[in-house]
Amino acid sequence: MNTSIDYFINLFTIRGITSREQLLNEMLRVKLTAKAMKSQKKSNQDEEQLFELMKQSTENTILGYFPGDRDFFSTVYKVAHNIDLIEFTLKLYQNDRFGQIFSPAYLTEYICSMAEEVNARTILITEAEKSLSGLKNFVDKHKSSNIVFTTSNALMFMLLKMGFEEYKNVSILNQSIYQELLIDTRFDFIYSLPDFGGKIESLNNKFKSSRPDIIATHNLLRHLSKNGTLVTVLPAKITFSSGSEAKLREHIMTNYQLEGIYSLPEGTFRPYTSIKTCMLRIGVAKKESVNVGYLGYDNGLYIDKVKVVGSKEFSNHEDWRIELILEDDDENIKKYKSSKLERVKLHEVAEVFRGKSILKKDVKPGKIKVLNISNITDSGIDYSDMDSIDEEERKIKRYELMDGDIVLSCRGTAIKTGVFRRKKNIVIASANVIVIRPNHRILSDYLKIFFESPVGTALIKSFQRGTTIVNINPTDIAEMEIPLLSMEEQKEIASHYNAEINLYRETISKAEERFAAEKEKIYKRLL
Repeated sequence: MNTSIDYFINLFTIRGITSREQLLNEMLRVKLTAKAMKSQKKSNQDEEQLFELMKQSTENTILGYFPGDRDFFSTVYKVAHNIDLIEFTLKLYQNDRFGQIFSPAYLTEYICSMAEEVNARTILITEAEKSLSGLKNFVDKHKSSNIVFTTSNALMFMLLKMGFEEYKNVSILNQSIYQELLIDTRFDFIYSLPDFGGKIESLNNKFKSSRPDIIATHNLLRHLSKNGTLVTVLPAKITFSSGSEAKLREHIMTNYQLEGIYSLPEGTFRPYTSIKTCMLRIGVAKKESVNVGYLGYDNGLYIDKVKVVGSKEFSNHEDWRIELILEDDDENIKKYKSSKLERVKLHEVAEVFRGKSILKKDVKPGKIKVLNISNITDSGIDYSDMDSIDEEERKIKRYELMDGDIVLSCRGTAIKTGVFRRKKNIVIASANVIVIRPNHRILSDYLKIFFESPVGTALIKSFQRGTTIVNINPTDIAEMEIPLLSMEEQKEIASHYNAEINLYRETISKAEERFAAEKEKIYKRLL
């Protein structure tokens, strides 16, 4: 651990300067001053001379005025001028949960091997600051290639310029990948880790989306050479969501070649984000197959499981859900995919939302009952042992369960579902439960039966995020496709199912009673 970095940060923290941007700003000031000292061959022992050189070299740039006097800068300079700039930046942002994403070195190393595989002569690494960890090693392995880094952040632009000024084959472009690039260069290999959230107000309608990851992918595909490859990391919903994601999938399949799609290991980008992600490999030249699978981690990324699917066969898939493609050999999945029955998205026939977050301290005797995962059993919903809270009705109204609502567990490995029936008390769902409120087009009992079926269970699992802490996002599950039978057929199926389950329970109950009675008779013979 570099104690100088901690000391540098503490020097500014004492003065109330704590933001990462401000601290990076001041480290860049030190580095620019050190560069000026070196070019003028001046001694850093003269504090007045050092201070004046700093003012000349940095205060007319985006760094602005130094927040201190001559003595303070002298102290800061002595501590920081030998600190590695990239090491400092990574340390500074290592626990940033809500801002800048930095990918692990092993991902950059894997991307490096992919660039080597295609023998790329021209390489573009977008938003290169996100790949700082391992980036110098990447450049060292591609010294014979022309490499371009992009960044839209002014401070990161300065950082990259200074950090890679010794590499003659590297150029830095201060440019956003969410707008048309200012260069006409075509690249043999492009790597992108775009922003996952938010919206971009595009300057034109060329990208037909406000989503940064969608815009970036559309944009970068146009900069591939005739045999070029784009490797991009995107949220997992690119594989199944409608709207912009579906249009991007169609665009890729129509105009390019999806060469591979892999699910990345859980936690790849923690602590910056825990969102489930996948890696897409897209080429210009048409190929006969697509690789679909998982990447695992064991001292580096490796292909954990893969299935080679013919390109023509892959194009028949309505979406790219990796889990379902890998289960294509399952007879139930095959029948579901080849079925001619009408199918609708869940959000077309139901309202889907997550329950209310309830803290332990909120659980107390009250008139509002709370339905948790533990209340959903194999035989239905257990209403006898629910937690309760004391809260104003108006504050929980949007979470109140209505008769016929389906509740689905969204945490844990077991998939549990049930149909809620109106009770005297007000009942709300906890945040560990997704509520599905069917409209007039679909019956609650029918929908629950589909969820419990082998196909339904497989589909639900395909929307699960994470492996250690498994969860389902309501907006994801809303994209699930449901076979929509006529209302008469739904009623017939539900009636048949309920009759059989009642018969099953009655039979089990009678068998248990008989066994208890006969067991008692046997025990009496022992007296």
